[in-house]
Amino acid sequence: MPEIKKYLSLVALGDNRDKLARDLVGAIARRGCDVSECRITPLGDHFSAAMLLSGNWSAMGKMESALPGLAEHLGLEVQFQHARPAEPATEFRPYAAEVVAPQQPRLLGELLDFFTEQETQVVEVSAQSYESGLTGAAMCTLHMALQVPINHHPQTLRDAFMDVCDDLHADGLLDPIKT
Repeated sequence: MPEIKKYLSLVALGDNRDKLARDLVGAIARRGCDVSECRITPLGDHFSAAMLLSGNWSAMGKMESALPGLAEHLGLEVQFQHARPAEPATEFRPYAAEVVAPQQPRLLGELLDFFTEQETQVVEVSAQSYESGLTGAAMCTLHMALQVPINHHPQTLRDAFMDVCDDLHADGLLDPIKT
């Protein structure tokens, strides 16, 4: 009889320190769970992790029971919930959007509004602010993973995206993700 996998989504936040990612992942493995999806990144001076864990019912039970003590031991605030893996989106094509623009409060919101109006799903967003090495200007880089409906004409979407970028004084690229 095939083993039934259970899933747990976990989000952790705490002060950043050396080896914290290794310690967290090691603690998960010691309880018999696998890390199916993972995003670990510093946020300012903090450590942040978003993970999808998988394992059999016994491993999940051990993990859930251990999380409060583990969080305290590692100095993390942890939230978790039972989850399921994402369903394949066969009616969509994967695309990536990249934007470089002067730092402005409305940039991310305008782009999210645009993609929502286009019935495009934003799957992942990564944003970083930095100071231009040449001019010292406050700049921002955005990377977005998107799911574009198959019935959308790619060039029409790309042209509309470029118009939004022009309105935001941004440089943008919208290309298919080759998987």
